[in-house]
This record gives sequence, structure tokens and C-alpha cells, in this order.
Amino acid sequence: MLESHLFWFLAAVALFTGFVKAGVPALGALISATVALMFPPKDALGITLLYLLTGDLVAVSLYWRQAHWQELRKMMPTILAGIVAGAGILLLLDNNSLGPVIGILILMLVSLEPFRPRITQWALDHPGKVRGASGVLAGITTTVGNAAGPIISLYLLLLKIDKHGFVGTSAIFFFCVNLTKIPVYGALGIFKDYYLLTYLSTIPLVLIGAYAGKRFLKWIPQLWFNRVILIFTALAGLTLVVRPLL
Repeated sequence: MLESHLFWFLAAVALFTGFVKAGVPALGALISATVALMFPPKDALGITLLYLLTGDLVAVSLYWRQAHWQELRKMMPTILAGIVAGAGILLLLDNNSLGPVIGILILMLVSLEPFRPRITQWALDHPGKVRGASGVLAGITTTVGNAAGPIISLYLLLLKIDKHGFVGTSAIFFFCVNLTKIPVYGALGIFKDYYLLTYLSTIPLVLIGAYAGKRFLKWIPQLWFNRVILIFTALAGLTLVVRPLL
């Protein structure tokens, strides 16, 4: 069992993971960045993935009917290519050095929000290019830092998907992607038995957090949902940029 302060920290992570998965999927990168502040970077990848997978299961059970399956099927080939590329990057680079690059990219994407009507029109005219780029980038960022949430969030906002479809599509996407990452992380030796007991002890808190996230999703209007996604996407990107400086 971990030291008490680390145990309670991971308990809070479990609670917040459930809330994020059932309410505001864009915050996944913020969870990853926060855990990496408390644990060695590659250990943090394995810890975060286990909690995210638990949250994925809960979110899928709640929202799978609202998912845009056709869009998911179209993205999967490019996402898998991104995961393979991400695995290669993990072998070559320090996780900390890549985080700021991902964060800067996310902040650049968020800064394009005032131009979204024009970008949306361009995206509708070139769906293959946008989907392909988003898929590859999401595959890479989810593998090297569990940080694909902001990229997928911005892509789904671009498609003007409503908040329930947004959460449902995100839930299926991340469940499939995170399952795919298990053998990759296993082969790279990222999972550590040392954390398993704490993870098992805190799993129920993911369910409590998911209940709160579901209530939040029902309560928040669509316009404010979009604004919350953008604000916290930017916050996640900023966290990735400044994390190595802390």
C-alpha cells in the first residue's frame, strides 16, 4: 500500500475520473498531467490508464446509445496508426520533453475557436483530411501521455455534436483506444504491481464520480457545455506546457 497522502491523492483521482468520463471528457488530459506531478512519468501513464479504463466502462454503459458510431469507425485506422507511432516515440523520447509540445499544440487549436465557423466549413469540405489528422494526432498523444481528450473534444465540437452525443462518442472512442494501449504499455514495462492494491481499493469512487458527472451533464445547457469544454481543454494544454517547470 502507498503512503497515506498518495493513497488519498489517488482516491481523489478516482473520484474525478468518474466525473470527467460521465460529464466532461475533455478533462482527461488534466488528470494525466496531475498524476504525473506526483509520480514518475511512466508510472503515471500506467496508473492513469487503469483509472481511465474504469471510467470508460462506466461512461460506455451510460451513453453508448448516443455515440456516433459511423464517425468512430472512420477514425479508427488513423488512430491505430497514431498509437503505433506513439509507442515508437515512447521508446525514443522522455515523456516530460514531449508534454510541452503536446500542450502548445492544444493551445494553438483552442486559439482557433473564434474562427470555428470558417474552419467548420473547410472541415466539411475536406472531412478525410481533418479526420485523418485528428486520428493520428489523438493516437500519438493518448499513447505518450493519455492526453488525447482535448484533440478529440475539439474535433467533436467542430462536428457540432450535441452534448450527449459528444460524451457517448468520447466514451466509446477512449474505451477502444485505452484497451488497445494495454499490450503496448505491458510490453514497455509501464504497469507496476506496486500500485495495484491502491487502485483496487479506490475503484468504487469512480462510480460515485460518474454519478455526479451524469447529473452535471443533465444540468448544464449546451452553450455552456461547449464553453466549459474549451476552457478546460485550454487548461489541460497549459498544464502540459508548464508541468516540466514545476
